[in-house]
Amino acid sequence: MAKKNILTYGKLAEGFHDFIKEEYEELNCLVAQNKDEISTLLPDCQYIGGFNFLKDQSIDHLEWIHSFGAGVDSFMRLNLPENLKLTKTKGKMGQRMAEYCLTYILEDLNKSNLYNVNQSTKTWDQVVPKSLSKQSVIIFGTGNISTDIAQVLQPLVKNIVGVNTSGKNKEFFDVCVPIEKFEIDNIDPEAIIINTLPATENTYNIFDSSFFSSLQNAFFINIGRGHSVNEDDLLIALDKNQLRNAVLDVFKEEPLPKSSKLWEHSKCIITPHISGITLLEDVKQSFKIAYEAVIKGKSNNLMVDTERGY
Repeated sequence: MAKKNILTYGKLAEGFHDFIKEEYEELNCLVAQNKDEISTLLPDCQYIGGFNFLKDQSIDHLEWIHSFGAGVDSFMRLNLPENLKLTKTKGKMGQRMAEYCLTYILEDLNKSNLYNVNQSTKTWDQVVPKSLSKQSVIIFGTGNISTDIAQVLQPLVKNIVGVNTSGKNKEFFDVCVPIEKFEIDNIDPEAIIINTLPATENTYNIFDSSFFSSLQNAFFINIGRGHSVNEDDLLIALDKNQLRNAVLDVFKEEPLPKSSKLWEHSKCIITPHISGITLLEDVKQSFKIAYEAVIKGKSNNLMVDTERGY
């Protein structure tokens, strides 16, 4: 039986090559060293493993792409063959993203920044922290990553509301509601709001002035896609105290331009898309699960529905 060729390139490529060589005799992993080599090697490959390096390439012959990231919106912008299978990486990414959220939630509730300032001025001001156990959390998206976040937060908070396309209840959420029927008026206006939504036509600028205007002093975290947030409207929401703080890890344009006013806003925390960085161990774990499903013609939670885009 002829070996299948799988092409990889860029970040994690060498480690992935060594993993494939050690674990899969039936696969031949090719590593492109530059973009010219991608074009040279790609025609002889059936599989792809990596972040998206296929722009402007002919991919009609491909059978399977395994994304090293949890988000696949860059692949969805390609002209994917009809029968191609697209899978994504999960691993421990959700756990790390949960820890990221918990870090900034606790910092917000415990007034850590205020006490740092007070220490520098030798100011004794006993501002009472808020209790995490009394906080309502709204998570937009109830997929793999969101479920991991909900699992970590559920024992610690008052309740967790999931917002998804179907309204179907998911484990670790107290209740789930369909996104088209979601009304912030029915939720605590000071809630902790976490966005994990993928980038699709339906999620573009979903967090805009009409959304923020119903909030009063809420806390907003975006670890989904920058595509979902109208950044100008978010700045206005911060100024109007509709949001007390915003923690942003993803942006419409990355790196975030130095001209962006988000950098300078006192209520905005900027991180450089690091909440869910893919590690080689994540890729190995997810690749094993995805590959088994691909060769057996089965489905699992790493398979992407290319009609929906996630």
